[in-house]
Amino acid sequence: MASKRDYRLDNIRGALIFLVVFCHLLVELPHGPLVGVLYQVVYLFHMPAFVFVTGYFARFRPQRIAAGLLLPYVVFQVISIVRRNLVAGRVWFVGMTLLYPQWTLWYLLACVLWYVTIPLLDKATTRRTQTIVVAAGLVLSVVCGFAPWLGEFMDLARVVALFPFFAAGYYAGRHRLSERIDALGPAMLRRVRLASVCAVGVLTALHYLHGSCPAYVLYRDTPFASMWDFEARVLVQLVAAAWCLMLMVCAPQRDLGFVSVAGRNTMSVYLLHPWVIRVLRHVPPLPGSELFKVAVCAVVAAIILVALGNDRVGTAFRYVFAGGWLKKTSHDRAMAGRGQAPNGQDGS
Repeated sequence: MASKRDYRLDNIRGALIFLVVFCHLLVELPHGPLVGVLYQVVYLFHMPAFVFVTGYFARFRPQRIAAGLLLPYVVFQVISIVRRNLVAGRVWFVGMTLLYPQWTLWYLLACVLWYVTIPLLDKATTRRTQTIVVAAGLVLSVVCGFAPWLGEFMDLARVVALFPFFAAGYYAGRHRLSERIDALGPAMLRRVRLASVCAVGVLTALHYLHGSCPAYVLYRDTPFASMWDFEARVLVQLVAAAWCLMLMVCAPQRDLGFVSVAGRNTMSVYLLHPWVIRVLRHVPPLPGSELFKVAVCAVVAAIILVALGNDRVGTAFRYVFAGGWLKKTSHDRAMAGRGQAPNGQDGS
């Protein structure tokens, strides 16, 4: 008998992949007050939360890591570099490399690096040691900003900065956090939700009192230029951690239609939506107010989710680029029933 589908995680992923697409559309607009605020708020948490969810279902299976992460990374990296060269009028193979990810492809390479740490994460067998691992990762994610040699090469700066969220998600998955949340009584669940919302509110307020972050701080991909950056990184990491908890306890455990569908097909959305945006760049600028342009971006993002995140596209994509052609194990079938692709990948 298949395990019950975990709609909570589907819904979280669906919301997060919408925000990924939405923000990539927002940056195409002229920067204004509303765009700036939305960008600040979303980038505080959406990628750390996606890393957390990726870690939640992660398992160390080298064959599936190669098929579900390395294969699509290599294919789309080569296609992206060839396109860039042809547009620039250069020979197609100029600058061909797998060590400097193109645009959104950094996430696939980062997932490979995070997945290979799973055997080490498994050595922490008690909650106490697992907490120490996550705490140590959080400290490392902050102090790594002082290392100028971490940067664009394999996107190591972001890999290290986001690792604690992967580790936290991995341990949360092993302890079946979603099922434990389902087991909470209504009164306790309300208290936990209130506490998580308050934590997000307080930490976000502290973040804004410290000052709005430039993009490179929110991306976590650039060494610190001053102690202000260091303080901002600390706040950004704490806000993101609070958001991860709030999303887990507040996301509904029921089918939300196309949000849930997109949530189980995030890989196809993540890898294909940049090509849609490249086409949309040739569309004339939108007229009207900033609010109208933001609303249009939200509608377009929803359309992209429906077009690229439906089950037909997602199933075909997983078959080719996520190891769907590999022989499924009993564990793979159980994971699929719980709402996760057999190889545990999420995209983002």
